[in-house]
Amino acid sequence: MKKRGFTLVEMLVVIAIIGVLVAMLLPAISKAREAARAATCKNNLRQFGVGMHLFADKDPDGRFCSGATDQTRDGCMDTYGWVADLVNSGAAKPGEMLCPSNPLLGLEKLNDFYGVATSNPTSNNSVSQLSGAERYSVGICANGYRGFSPGGAATPGPNYYAGTGPTTPERATLTSWAIVADGYSTNYVAHWFLVRMAPQYTIGGASGISILTSTSVPTDTSPGIKGLMSTQGPLTRRVAENSFAPTSSIALLGDACPGDINESSLNFDVSQSPTDWINTALATQLKKLWIAKGTLTVESFSDGPASYDAATPAIRLITKPGTPLDVQAACDAAGNCGQPLGSNGVYMQDIRDFFAIHGGGFKGATCNILMADGSVKTFVDTNGDQYINPGFPVVNATVVSAGVQDSIGYIDGIIEAQRGEMFSGAFLFKLTKGKQEL
Repeated sequence: MKKRGFTLVEMLVVIAIIGVLVAMLLPAISKAREAARAATCKNNLRQFGVGMHLFADKDPDGRFCSGATDQTRDGCMDTYGWVADLVNSGAAKPGEMLCPSNPLLGLEKLNDFYGVATSNPTSNNSVSQLSGAERYSVGICANGYRGFSPGGAATPGPNYYAGTGPTTPERATLTSWAIVADGYSTNYVAHWFLVRMAPQYTIGGASGISILTSTSVPTDTSPGIKGLMSTQGPLTRRVAENSFAPTSSIALLGDACPGDINESSLNFDVSQSPTDWINTALATQLKKLWIAKGTLTVESFSDGPASYDAATPAIRLITKPGTPLDVQAACDAAGNCGQPLGSNGVYMQDIRDFFAIHGGGFKGATCNILMADGSVKTFVDTNGDQYINPGFPVVNATVVSAGVQDSIGYIDGIIEAQRGEMFSGAFLFKLTKGKQEL
């Protein structure tokens, strides 16, 4: 019996059916891949959480970390900050454990180490301005790299940086090898509570509780409570576990958004080249481009307490020094803080440095955040702006007509991080018992 071949029409029908099946499968494959990336992200955060609790076990003060990964505000990036703590303890290597859904691959603070400041050293009570050289006379900031420097043998000393000058090709090479290649970078962002815990404050006077800012830096006038010396330092386990907010609602780390456009563009190639001075010194031929020059990078930590100015409109950080915080302290303890309008003395955590990176940036995209109890929560961006709003009462029509949506980020006031899911006040603990001796 003679076999009949396929006619042209039949072949075209088969091809069309295969094409339809492939088209149906591709979205499912894409979603499966993103689900795997989101799971990897959560696992990274859980591992970081375990490492922070191990750090707290050994730290005399029970801190979860030694500070922010911020070269200017907290000290040498291979010695101080939560990233350095995890790397140096052997608990994790954040520079390799990146969120796979985030296209941004490093911290904007790489620019600081390179020599281009993204944090003003004369504002926010930075450690470089106030605490002397002890946080910079350590690690790579005080030594050669594995015994080498561009000019030959290393000569340890304060601010040595392996003998490399700021913004030079040699410093770019040092940043690439000693910071990025050795794991001291990340594409996750820390919450203000993790690295700053609470404002410094004074009690008494007409304004009640107010921020205490050191007078040794007269130019400390920029808004926000970002400097290590303006706060009570990294979060301690004692405070977290005795807070009126459960540890399951105290955020530590999460998916990060790009840094401010004027600061986050990388000023150099993060790379290893067979001809760079470290390859030459170590007699190796490593070649890799880690992050290209001009690439956007992520923020180090969120900005802390802020309010909503409906008239401008704008989200404004606390203007220091001397901002009254008695209303905030009382409503945090009572759990009844209203809308953060500034004029009413109420503030809320500015978490616009967290980003709903999982899900393609559309409505329903999600942001993974590590909490102090070690759990990882997923917050849903319901309106497609990619930010997670804890309760800033942004009015959509006002933002659009004012043309300032980019500066605010939120496109409406829908709450996406409920207070019970993420505590967004300024104080995790009650400050006083009141005046009982008359």
